[in-house]
Amino acid sequence: MNHSIQSKLMQLNEILSRNNIDHYYIYDYTSRPKLVLAGSFDFSYYHNIEITFYEVSFLSCPGGVFSIECFRMANDKELEILKTVSYGFDEGPVICMEDQTFGTRFFIAAESLDYELKTVYYYKCENLQPNESVAEWVEKD
Repeated sequence: MNHSIQSKLMQLNEILSRNNIDHYYIYDYTSRPKLVLAGSFDFSYYHNIEITFYEVSFLSCPGGVFSIECFRMANDKELEILKTVSYGFDEGPVICMEDQTFGTRFFIAAESLDYELKTVYYYKCENLQPNESVAEWVEKD
């Protein structure tokens, strides 16, 4: 078991709970094998956190917005099920993203992860503060 990832996931869950962040979507997967999830309470105007997964070798999650209450390491039973649906997949640590209320689980296999609390606005903004930016896809003048 990768204790470094497990420790980061525990810290991440604490931060997400304190900030009421429970919705996610794939923000960037253009620089594979790096994947970035954006997280927010409400994506209408911004997101509050970016979770970056490095050396992604397997991904099983929705392409749109999904709810997650907890990030954790996949257990042995989940890993066995993944092997059957991924034709023998067995590459690296697997992170389970779980919505415990509805019992849904999604998975990302990655060698490491990091996260950054920051506000990324989905509209033009001036006078940005530290840890604030505008999404790359927002039209610039």
